Amino acid sequence: MATRRRHALRTTRPRSARVARLGKRLTPIGLAGVLADLDRTGEAAQALGEAAGTAFTWDAADRDDPAWWPQGVASLDEAGDVLVVSWYAKRRGRLSPSPGARISVVDRSDPDRPRYRHVLLVAPRPWPLHPLGAVPVHAGGIAVRGDLLYVADTIAGVRVFRLGDVLRAPAGALGRRLAAGAPDGGEVFVLPQLQRLRVPLLTGTGRLLFSFLSIGDVAGQLSLVAGEYRRKGGSPRLVRYPLDPATGLPLAGSGGRCAPVEVHAHQPPRMQGVAVDGATWYVTASTGEGNPGDLHVGAPGAFRRHRGVLPPGPEDLDWSRPGRELWCVSEWPGHRFVFSLDARRWSEDAADQRP
Repeated sequence: MATRRRHALRTTRPRSARVARLGKRLTPIGLAGVLADLDRTGEAAQALGEAAGTAFTWDAADRDDPAWWPQGVASLDEAGDVLVVSWYAKRRGRLSPSPGARISVVDRSDPDRPRYRHVLLVAPRPWPLHPLGAVPVHAGGIAVRGDLLYVADTIAGVRVFRLGDVLRAPAGALGRRLAAGAPDGGEVFVLPQLQRLRVPLLTGTGRLLFSFLSIGDVAGQLSLVAGEYRRKGGSPRLVRYPLDPATGLPLAGSGGRCAPVEVHAHQPPRMQGVAVDGATWYVTASTGEGNPGDLHVGAPGAFRRHRGVLPPGPEDLDWSRPGRELWCVSEWPGHRFVFSLDARRWSEDAADQRP
């Protein structure tokens, strides 16, 4: 019980007033406005790996960009026709600030020519002259519930955004730090942060890393599932938090905190993504640059490892059709794919191995 309390999440007060003030200064467009103004085109591709199904890759610039790295993925419909992919920006130098993180909204209703647009994640500030700040997170995993976008914040927990809050901003309104991650000239789409799900500040050495996350149904309970990336020799954990189906936010107990209902230690090393449906868990794991990734299927403590069935650098997972179809993203420049997986095939293979 003490371990669960140590990993409890606290929902902070929404910054609705700050987001509303930004909406008066900039131009609100929401998710629909992004989908109506997509400015980049990817292409259908064949991702390496036995488990990889339908796939696409980015345009030539994003495919090889050494500054921005894709990480998280979320599907907004059962057909996987609208996807959201998160990216983090690498620092250009030890002393140079990072522009933080962004998402790409992808319309793949034409699978051969998926169209997309980048949206910068920003933190609304109370200062009139500098109303936008960077969101300096790795964004290793994302999830969507209704209008809420959850973004993993490795050290601090989870950042929460509303997809309906996307704004159109002139490039000059971004400031020097954010402008480093924006296209040259013209207008930029930004998504301001609404609130946070924070872990206790004084957790100590046992602090959970929120490397990736997803939302799924576990034993009839809507859940936020998170996990941590650790190399071999560590003790990576998977945790599960109950969510309120009405709000999509964690169910708070005493003291306004939400403790996990499950904490599983000693999970596979190098985990990068997780998805759960019912009693079956799916976990991606990387094996180093240029090496195919692994897929673990089963349950914590009883996974079957499918070696090398994923492209190199597999990251986050999300359902388009729970229990049937998953989506994943790979990160290495030149080998960046967004691809589907047939979940039923791999869960059946795992079931065949059970005693």
